[in-house]
Amino acid sequence: MIAQRHGEAKFKRWRRSYGTRPPEVSSFSSHYPGNDDRYVKYAEDMRVSVRETVIRSISDMRLKIHRKFPKAESLKDCMSRTIPFYTDQIVPQSVAKGKTVMIASSENAIRGLFMHLCDIPPHRISEVEIPTGLPLVYNIRKRCIQVLETGFEDPNDPLGHLDFGSAPELLFQPCDSDNDAECFLGVAGKSYRYDPLIRLGDEARKAVEEEALAAREAAAVAAAVPLPKPATMGV
Repeated sequence: MIAQRHGEAKFKRWRRSYGTRPPEVSSFSSHYPGNDDRYVKYAEDMRVSVRETVIRSISDMRLKIHRKFPKAESLKDCMSRTIPFYTDQIVPQSVAKGKTVMIASSENAIRGLFMHLCDIPPHRISEVEIPTGLPLVYNIRKRCIQVLETGFEDPNDPLGHLDFGSAPELLFQPCDSDNDAECFLGVAGKSYRYDPLIRLGDEARKAVEEEALAAREAAAVAAAVPLPKPATMGV
């Protein structure tokens, strides 16, 4: 609906560009974080908004202090919070001590983090997509991203079934034949300077294959069994 109203190009700039903010939401919109108790209750490090405090105090007929929550946000705005938290908290407390860290967040926050880790220039971040719900592993020592193998990948194009946008090479570095000792080659000239998959062991791969076979057999049985006719009531 938004893309149809404003055009696909403008919609993409709002969603995927680095510094462009979308139009601001209303103070009383359900999308405004100031109307979400999860933010209102715990966000104590934000300055008070005089305007919002007056509006809500009049609306509720009592004094209601309200903080200045953002009504629109770009990727740059998001990174101004997430990257300092990563560098000042996560790195010294966990990464620097050799700990494995799991980060679960929104796609935009993950895009910003990878923009920082992979040195993606601001003018190209709009070319990057992060598949929803896909675990991604970043190796700090090798400075590379890998995906967990499922056992169903095309061996010639292991990332072909995943949408990382129009420039996946910004996340998965291509091979430099002059400097890289080992290259992983795919179809249509694709190459990777490291294996893009974290490979399953033999036992795990066998378990995946057995589970897939059982699922196919169950689907075949279900397709062969006719559905019962709905009950009818005489009048």
